[in-house]
Amino acid sequence: MSRKFWLFVVLLLVLLLALEYQMPRRFMWKPSFAHVDRQPFGCYAFDSLLAETMPHGYTVCRKTISQLAVEKTPPRSIMILRTGYHSESVNIDTLLALAARGNRILYAHSFFDSYVCDTLRIHCSSHGDFIFNNAMKMDAQYDSIFWTGDTLHYQRAVFQCQAKLINSCLLPNDTIPMEPLAKINDEEGQKFATEHIAKDSPYLKDDSAMIKVPDVVALSYPIGKGEIILVTTPMLLTNYGILNHPAYVHRLMNRLKPLPVVRTEAYMPNVNTAESSPFRELIERPPLRWALYLSLLGIVLLMGFSARRRQRAIPEDEPPRNYQLDFIRRIGTLQYHRTKDN
Repeated sequence: MSRKFWLFVVLLLVLLLALEYQMPRRFMWKPSFAHVDRQPFGCYAFDSLLAETMPHGYTVCRKTISQLAVEKTPPRSIMILRTGYHSESVNIDTLLALAARGNRILYAHSFFDSYVCDTLRIHCSSHGDFIFNNAMKMDAQYDSIFWTGDTLHYQRAVFQCQAKLINSCLLPNDTIPMEPLAKINDEEGQKFATEHIAKDSPYLKDDSAMIKVPDVVALSYPIGKGEIILVTTPMLLTNYGILNHPAYVHRLMNRLKPLPVVRTEAYMPNVNTAESSPFRELIERPPLRWALYLSLLGIVLLMGFSARRRQRAIPEDEPPRNYQLDFIRRIGTLQYHRTKDN
């Protein structure tokens, strides 16, 4: 096989790889909050930026709250990100014990269950569901998030956010010292309050006997020397959120900045499947990785050798040579020398 053919094959492969690299990648809009996930709702960029900006360090682990509680470490900030309903639940009593010891805990969930709400004496109402199939239509409707808390460090501000990323809203109890950090005001919350909240509920009414609207999306709950921060916008604490809404995310992270930050992935199922590549399991194990490389090399060689012409080349037959003219020349030469000698 000629060198030109192999050079053509190599150039063709390089061109295909370059085209594949330049093609737009398809995003997976499923929340994973995984440290290795580069998709919009993973946390690869989110963790990378926080690791560079947090002054006392930032780490990611797979330990549960109970495992973190038994560790003999100084107070730190603990972050929990999750969405949906899963079998593994967060022990709210352990969160309260950690906060009483001086830890700061940011618990971001799409919807807090009744046990958490009853323990902390808050009310949680659904604001909307994120539909993965309609992820590309997120810009159709926006909500305004009003930052009202932490006035010592920040002024009041308004942030525009896709309505689909606000999963639920909280209504704190006025009898317990809580600090709402961020709120929204919308007609959907008012409608929910009118239809679902009992009109004789003692802590959902103000002095004017009007039903209050659950509109808090970030809430600081002081406990002992620490605090618990409840956030109902977990999908903003991802790659998508840190790149598109950095100001709002940085204000939330500022509450955790005074202490070393630890983010746990123990409460998201199948975190290790966040990588979108189907060869992830093969790449992570050296024997399987080399088997994959050798298989790909064998496929390339097979393609190269299979491209050869399988039928044996037919030799080109030359027509029979006419020797009559040579014979006449030789006879003429002999006759010439014979006549010359005589």
